[in-house]
Amino acid sequence: MMKTVFTKVATAVVVGAALSVEIADSQPALSANLPFDSGRPIPLILDDDGSQDGLIALTYMLQNPKFDVEAITISHGIARPNLFSDNLMRALTRLDVTGIPVGVGSEVPLAGDNTFPEVFRVDSDTFYSPFVPPLTETVLEKVDRRDAAQLIIDTINQSPDPVAILATGSLTNIAEALRRDSSIVNKVAAIEIMGGAVFVEGNLSFHTDPVLAQNAVAEFNIWTDPVAAQEVFSSGLPVFLTPLDATNNTLFTAADRDAWGAVGTPESTLAAQLMDYSLAVLAGGEENPTEVWDLVAAINLSEPSFNNEVPLHLKIDTVSAPGETQGQTVVVPGLPPNVYVSLNPSFDNLTFSTREVFSAKPVPEPSTTLGSLGLLAFGSLLAALKRKRASSQRG
Repeated sequence: MMKTVFTKVATAVVVGAALSVEIADSQPALSANLPFDSGRPIPLILDDDGSQDGLIALTYMLQNPKFDVEAITISHGIARPNLFSDNLMRALTRLDVTGIPVGVGSEVPLAGDNTFPEVFRVDSDTFYSPFVPPLTETVLEKVDRRDAAQLIIDTINQSPDPVAILATGSLTNIAEALRRDSSIVNKVAAIEIMGGAVFVEGNLSFHTDPVLAQNAVAEFNIWTDPVAAQEVFSSGLPVFLTPLDATNNTLFTAADRDAWGAVGTPESTLAAQLMDYSLAVLAGGEENPTEVWDLVAAINLSEPSFNNEVPLHLKIDTVSAPGETQGQTVVVPGLPPNVYVSLNPSFDNLTFSTREVFSAKPVPEPSTTLGSLGLLAFGSLLAALKRKRASSQRG
């Protein structure tokens, strides 16, 4: 009953072999030894910036039997991490989710001072009330004492299996973790990132600062900390990217919201409330379909047939002015791939529709064992991934 990341890393291996080129240590780990054990869900770290779509992705992963959410870390972006953390703990209490440590990340990028417009952030301060009923719950657990980067490091190092990461905000926490302990690269099965705009326009034109809005090529998550993004892309992690190219044409509707709400689980109920916010505030009315960016990234991580990734070498513009091309994801021809990019995901490829995201039954994947592929000399061995949190399953 599994997906997954195995398929993605295996794809990376095959592509890497076809390239027949020398890859330096700064390139992603394209070699793998992956015995397939379908009895264990994949340990997952979810790093998000408190956006409404990131929270929908979180609810999707909490109820997804393919994954065991081992840690949640809060990045800066839409949310102010310290303020948002208290609301997130109340939301987890409402979902009756305990035992998952939550780490608060940096309030600022590694370099520069790029930030989301204030008007984008105020709704996260109130956890999207009144669309989400006010969080009055008494929290069952406190925020972890470790900061986000340390929680990421400890979760990876203490896991018996390689860990998957879903990163749906700025990449500051991931980059900071790599700065402190670069060895974690060898223990990460895959990192799925929502961010960037590869062959389409960026979305900074929505920035309220008229100077910054002139940047036509950057996407917010990457632009908010381009130095961090470049460090992650060049770290050797097996990076899979869900950019605006993938999310622009993957839209969700009021009918999807209603179907999610009808499922009636705590996770689907919260997802429907957040979708209600998205339709009313972002789409301008429920008659208009809307993107749910981070959910597309989560489904990319969970469902191998959703999209076939394209291997590219990407670098981030870290030197131009923020209002020019800073944060652009630039394709560099002639170099080996360091990122595998989703460009055209489609629900037509899946056994469930947008309406069934929270009600679909997992379809078993064929059991596959990948032998020793020993591709490039630097390769790290990515072992079997899967372990499930029983308490995250609902009756």
